Amino acid sequence: MTVQQIQKIIQTLQGVSSWEIRRLRKKSFQRYLIFDQIESQRLVETEKFQITLYREQVWQGQQILGESTVAVSKGDDYQEKLASALEMASLVKNPVFYLPEKGLNYDNIQTVDPDIQEQPLIWLDRIQEDFLEVSLEKVKRSSAEIFIEDKEVFLMNSNGLEREAAFSEILVDFILLAESGQCLDGESQGTRRARFYKDLRLADMVRQYAQFAREAQDASLPQSGSYPVIFSDEALDTLFSFFVHQASGPACFQNWSQMIINKPIIDDLRGEALNLTSNPSLTGGTASRAFDNNGLPLRRVEFIQNNFFRRRLNNKRYADYLKEEATGELANLEVGRGLHSLESFLAEGPCFHLLRFSTFEPNPITGAFSGEIRSGYFHQHGKKTAIKGGSVSGSMQKAFQRAYFSNRIVQRESYLGPEAVRVEHLDVTGQ
Repeated sequence: MTVQQIQKIIQTLQGVSSWEIRRLRKKSFQRYLIFDQIESQRLVETEKFQITLYREQVWQGQQILGESTVAVSKGDDYQEKLASALEMASLVKNPVFYLPEKGLNYDNIQTVDPDIQEQPLIWLDRIQEDFLEVSLEKVKRSSAEIFIEDKEVFLMNSNGLEREAAFSEILVDFILLAESGQCLDGESQGTRRARFYKDLRLADMVRQYAQFAREAQDASLPQSGSYPVIFSDEALDTLFSFFVHQASGPACFQNWSQMIINKPIIDDLRGEALNLTSNPSLTGGTASRAFDNNGLPLRRVEFIQNNFFRRRLNNKRYADYLKEEATGELANLEVGRGLHSLESFLAEGPCFHLLRFSTFEPNPITGAFSGEIRSGYFHQHGKKTAIKGGSVSGSMQKAFQRAYFSNRIVQRESYLGPEAVRVEHLDVTGQ
């Protein structure tokens, strides 16, 4: 089935006011290792379509928009599935919004590693070598999965818009086990995604996670109390998610956003001001892309500046709902740097330096958080002690009243910002 054939089927349906067709193709080269040996290797190729049908109607004197999305792939009865989707759309009563038009301007963003795309099997070998070359003391490689994926997205809508994009992605997931006598006690699992091989830096990651595995054998529960906490490494990936959610169109439309345009996001600020930017053109960023799911061009958006909420993150739907500018949803998150070094943060002990959590997802509505500690250190009198277990908790609004950002910038998948963030007086629960 082709996009054009699907379009012809849609044209036979009565009552369709607008539509979108997305074709998603993926070629995935996959290698699985058990200890240091290849257990299996396979090539997985998929193609599927996501089709959204919209139906404008009048309900109780108001113009409404019904919609339904259906996924179809080879072997499906397209006519039947689309007819069923249109029937489902007639039951939905959303506010009206309009799809992007053709003729929009898009940035040229590099999202493919041409070397990997051309010779994926050679690069599978190279990545496996990077994983195995690290000399590990008292640690065994338990397993690893190495994927190299070549993705293509084609989007067409009823307004004549047509866009396509290609993406390369490397995914490595591994487990390391530390040895203690005849037992395997310490476990460390790592996951790394990258667009380009040069950003993978797998060997460095394996060394770090081997250290986590060794330390896990003797790590202790943290001492309960109120302490300064420094977040870095994996802990940065979700640290700012509350502010992103609060700045979104859905949060405003559904009346749970606490943010007001041109007002401070944190009252009684005593630390450093927060600066957040959505950056869709970050080189190597795993969220870099030229357009969003509806085909809206993405641009750099500074949505929080010096603690003030400046612009909402609206896709086309919520921009129309709110009658505001369409900026697109979050791409890569860029966080403004601060004035301090990580070393200076750690020197002001006693404090906790937390690197990994089992889960750390602040509540998008209330800002409350509680994260179970997977890897971290307690610093006091120039010494550090490995910790694991226990939790850190608080609220984002109160925590960021006294937050400080390092002056060194790091890039992690879809994050570009300070390598560390210090927050004063968080509750740590352990022993």
